Amino acid sequence: MFNKYYEDELAFLREMGAEFARANPAAAPYLAERGGDPDVERLLEGFAFLAGQLRQKLDDELPELVQSVMQLLWPHYLRPVPPLTILQFEPQPQAVREPQTIPRGSEVDSVPVEGTPCRFRTCGEVRLLPLAIESADAERPAGSAGHLRLLFRLGQGVKAEALDLGRLRLFLHGEPTTTSALFLQLTRRLKEIVVAPAGGAAGSAQATLPQDSVKAAGFAGEDALIPYPPHAFPGYRLLQEYFALPQKFLFLDLEGLPRLGPLGVADAFEIRFVFARPPEAPLRLIADNVRLHCVPAVNLFPVESDPIRVDHQKTEYRVRPSGMNPAHAEVFSIDSVRGWVRGTVEPREYPPFYSFRHGAAAGGRSGTVFYHSRIRHSVVGRGVDTHVSFVTAEQEGALPPTETVVMGLTCTNRHLPAALRLGDVSRATASSPEFARFRNITPVSASVPPPLGGGLHWRLVSNLSLNYLSLASVDALRSVLAVYNFQALEDRTAARESELRLQGILGVRSLPEERLLRGSPIRGSRVEIEMKEGNFAGEGEMVLFAGVLQEFLSLYCTMNSFVHLVVRGAQHGETYEWNPRVGQLSLV
Repeated sequence: MFNKYYEDELAFLREMGAEFARANPAAAPYLAERGGDPDVERLLEGFAFLAGQLRQKLDDELPELVQSVMQLLWPHYLRPVPPLTILQFEPQPQAVREPQTIPRGSEVDSVPVEGTPCRFRTCGEVRLLPLAIESADAERPAGSAGHLRLLFRLGQGVKAEALDLGRLRLFLHGEPTTTSALFLQLTRRLKEIVVAPAGGAAGSAQATLPQDSVKAAGFAGEDALIPYPPHAFPGYRLLQEYFALPQKFLFLDLEGLPRLGPLGVADAFEIRFVFARPPEAPLRLIADNVRLHCVPAVNLFPVESDPIRVDHQKTEYRVRPSGMNPAHAEVFSIDSVRGWVRGTVEPREYPPFYSFRHGAAAGGRSGTVFYHSRIRHSVVGRGVDTHVSFVTAEQEGALPPTETVVMGLTCTNRHLPAALRLGDVSRATASSPEFARFRNITPVSASVPPPLGGGLHWRLVSNLSLNYLSLASVDALRSVLAVYNFQALEDRTAARESELRLQGILGVRSLPEERLLRGSPIRGSRVEIEMKEGNFAGEGEMVLFAGVLQEFLSLYCTMNSFVHLVVRGAQHGETYEWNPRVGQLSLV
């Protein structure tokens, strides 16, 4: 790399020397040709060598400066996107007779890959019920728009009158065209929902629920896949998660379900989702297209680092997870840094340098030592390595008054999970539920390293510009979506899909709108987006994508305003409208 800088500087000096010689004929014998004074030639080469070193140093420090700003404002952008999948839990036979809760963060293992099991943790709470979906059928009796019929079977020995369903979370599973059509019918084209005993005759007891009993899930903070710093804008997390695992937003909550006892349910019942409009193409379904007890899972786990012996021999130390093959573990985040002085028991905590916690130490008066982390491309293989150094508040090198430093880390298994197949994430851990078995029902996504290349500073500019530019333009909206699609940087298929999706946004327009909120007038924005349905896997995927945008815009909007999203399909002319959402961005 240095030869390039040297050759560029030498060529520049010779070119400029020739021009100087033409303007100053007396100096021509020395500068005009290579065959001139050899001492001048050596002088030019030496100067080109020094100037080349200076240019290389400046170019090397620009990414360091950009990375420093990113660590302060958007630390999540410098973290890898960990492998993700969808797990399904099933009650062990006769082990569950009433609803059981599997908490968020429950850990599960995969089969070993190269001798190392990959550890995942659940990204949401699972309410495990003693029932299963026996069949799923799309039926269209004469004179109707059709309905989706789900047949549920209670577990052995479970009494219907003692079971309180309350809420069911359903996962739409299968090919994108099937899940897209199902999502559209269940969220936009429902007339009502009917709950009745299985095979009940006409006139038998049944309960009817309104169409708004079905709600899209996966947008709440408790359903987050990727840990984000507290001060980071949560709207970016939604975009990043949509591109990393779009199946995360194929969960639907069915709320307000009645008790089964008064309906005369014995051991089975059915739920019919009655359509207000028939689907464009017949739905060909199997029971696996709608699943119970599913939850996203992420390949993240806590581990401590190898102890670091701090001495005067070096200023930077590589962070390695303790007890693991370095090729099988990658640091996602440094959660804590603790040091021990010989002869003491209490550890000393080191705060991160890129934080808002300097306080009095900003002037260096307190002598506080901070840890400074830096991420670099891995020397061997794909991925990144993390290094730390210790500095003062003035960013001068410092030796902490400790002998041993240990860090609390959150790690991934690098690229090992990419070798896992369907059903491989099925091994129990100490925190796995004993009353349920589980397995992954979707392929595990590949780990994606953070974009540390030359384009990082342009992504910094894109993030900074979002604070000053309106998103009510096609280019601005496409830009923010592209910035958080890490998969497109590594996967050509994902890049093509992303480009097609972005090109499907044909127009964006923002209009002022006023509404009454709790008796008081409030001013907001009506955002109209025109999309091309053919650029998506189906009209349902377009609606799902627009739903993510709706949530993002409401998070981007200030809390003293609201956003009202309207999406129009350019090919079919269908208009989809979301209820106005009050902004969630705090002014202070």
